[in-house]
Amino acid sequence: MITFAEAELRVKIIKAMAHPVRLMVIEYLKEGEHTFSEILSLFSFDKSTVSKHLLVMKDAGIVSSTKIGR
Repeated sequence: MITFAEAELRVKIIKAMAHPVRLMVIEYLKEGEHTFSEILSLFSFDKSTVSKHLLVMKDAGIVSSTKIGR
C-alpha cells in the first residue's frame, strides 16, 4: 500500500498529464530532448499557452528544462 503523500504525488502527475496537448508533448519528448521552439512548432498556439502547459508538467516533475545561451 502506498502512503498518502505518494498518492498525492501520483494524482498531481496524472492531473498534469490529463490534457491532450500535454500528452502530445510527452509523446514527442519520448524521442529525446527538444527545444522550446521545436515543441512550439507542433501547435498553433501562442508561446504563453505552450509555456503554461510545460510549466504544469515541470511542476509535476514530468519534464525538466535547461537554459542554453542567453
